[in-house]
Amino acid sequence: MSTSTMLRLSDEEKALLLDVVIQQKYASELVSCELTDIETGQKNSEEKRIRKLNDLFVRLHKAGC
Repeated sequence: MSTSTMLRLSDEEKALLLDVVIQQKYASELVSCELTDIETGQKNSEEKRIRKLNDLFVRLHKAGC
């Protein structure tokens, strides 16, 4: 069973979690880890998602997040 199936978050909880991740400056690290997992074959992903993750990583890094 995947984590997303075991844990259901409300929209308010999702927004709060996102706020914490960004404030603690973990956002770019999380995106970087996701990209690394894809590159090393630990996770599969579509090319479109990879491009979006890469663009997001660049934006977060520039913003210092």
